[in-house]
Amino acid sequence: MASNADFVQYIVDQCSGAGEIAVKKMMGDYCIYCNGVLFGLICDNNLYIKMTDAGEAVLEEVVLRPPYPSARDHFYITNVDDRDYLVDIIKATVPELMASKSKAKRSAVNRQVPTSLDEAIAPNIVCSQDLRAFFEQYLGKGFRFKVEFQNWLRENAGLTFRDAVEAYPSLILPFQK
Repeated sequence: MASNADFVQYIVDQCSGAGEIAVKKMMGDYCIYCNGVLFGLICDNNLYIKMTDAGEAVLEEVVLRPPYPSARDHFYITNVDDRDYLVDIIKATVPELMASKSKAKRSAVNRQVPTSLDEAIAPNIVCSQDLRAFFEQYLGKGFRFKVEFQNWLRENAGLTFRDAVEAYPSLILPFQK
């Protein structure tokens, strides 16, 4: 069963005190955003808000349910008629979602560009244009990131870039025959 457009508009109106509220239709139901941050779903005429510690602290009653089959649990909001209550939940939830998203981005990738060959290779290193330019200084203008070398970098975090430069010929030359 899809959500009714009138119910969706009611939820948008109820949440509007938290910031700029927007919805996007998704397979008959809706994603709901506050100031560009996805904080919940409207499914089958029910409001579900992503779980956060800050949001849970505001809830009058914690009810966990998946908004659709195979979804993660969300806070199921039973009292959608109390505008101030909804605004408080959203204002608590959104900053935590923003912080966890930026923290996940920072920890998921490492766009390290070394300043010397003696610098250690960081975990989760990303093979970027700047890193390619660094390796070109030591391996020549024809340097390209080959899969074998990218794997070696990721598997050898903690070794130095000097080790990487020394390992490169033995990793790449056997595959260039």
